[in-house]
Amino acid sequence: MATPCDDIPDFELLRRMADAGGNFAEARHAWGCFYVRHYRFLLRVAMSDHRYTIGVEGVRDIVQQTFSKVFEGAKTFNHGEQCDASLQERKCRAWFLQIAENLIRDRFRNQPEISLLDDQEIERLPQTVGPDATDDPVPETKRLQLLRSGLALLSDVEQTILRATMFYWRPGEQHQRMPHGALLELSAQISKTPENIRQIRSRAITKLEKYVNENLDNEKAY
Repeated sequence: MATPCDDIPDFELLRRMADAGGNFAEARHAWGCFYVRHYRFLLRVAMSDHRYTIGVEGVRDIVQQTFSKVFEGAKTFNHGEQCDASLQERKCRAWFLQIAENLIRDRFRNQPEISLLDDQEIERLPQTVGPDATDDPVPETKRLQLLRSGLALLSDVEQTILRATMFYWRPGEQHQRMPHGALLELSAQISKTPENIRQIRSRAITKLEKYVNENLDNEKAY
């Protein structure tokens, strides 16, 4: 059954939220519609990407905090832009996903960070999708497709570790780190020691790099 506000565009809902000072009841109703429309999407993405570092209840808490921030920050969103409903949805989701990511980072702010690499390990993944590819005839979209398909070939544990650690990826830095608390939570969730996690991550990146490069070579050969 359609909800009463299914025909109201996302930007209009945000406009009404932004006007909470003028009509609070309408603003809260608009927030409720926005929440129902996007809750499952945000929960699904956050569970996939972060449940192994902040736990299931942590994810649910982040989702609730995110929608609270949406209501508070609606007045800062450019809801006056003219675009169709599908683009409005994409823009709104990109916005509140960034809010969620900021909240997750805030959880570990000022915590000591733990290296994800052995001292002698050289980070390889940036070479696969890094700036040296600018003159490459293979489109970036193809590279991303290969990364996704290569990731799907990894084991569940390898995928989990890469998804959890890539959130803390810092482009251009050789020695990647993640918050101590996040690494400990990941360790407990998958029953692997931090050292095991480093080793599995290193092997997974090697596999992913090999898969992408081999397929890129095949693309260039044609």
